[in-house]
Amino acid sequence: MKLTFLLAGLALCLFSLWALARHDWLRLTRPPRRVLATVVGYRGSMDEGHRNFAARFRFSAEGAEHEVVDAVYGSTRAFAEGTVMELVYPEGRPDLARPPRLVLWAGVYGVFVFLTTVLGTKLLGLL
Repeated sequence: MKLTFLLAGLALCLFSLWALARHDWLRLTRPPRRVLATVVGYRGSMDEGHRNFAARFRFSAEGAEHEVVDAVYGSTRAFAEGTVMELVYPEGRPDLARPPRLVLWAGVYGVFVFLTTVLGTKLLGLL
């Protein structure tokens, strides 16, 4: 039974790392481009009866006007409309622009690498 839980946990962690890396593949393999964007509004969402907001950004890059929605929702409107912020996107894909959150994403990857390591060492009997 213990072996089953360890294998299932390890499989889940490895799948999660694969899914994250697949989603971020362009960000990890292409040079980053930086652009200044303006907050033009918010997208609202309901979650368990609470309203959450994600900023909508508008900017010009690669000869066209683009509008993107932040992937991170918050319980408040973090920025006033008209605020100018820096966004980062992989070269050639301004539709993937988002505010730089290196520490957040390093932490997410770090948690899954740590859990994979712990489960793997426990499975091998080293822990």
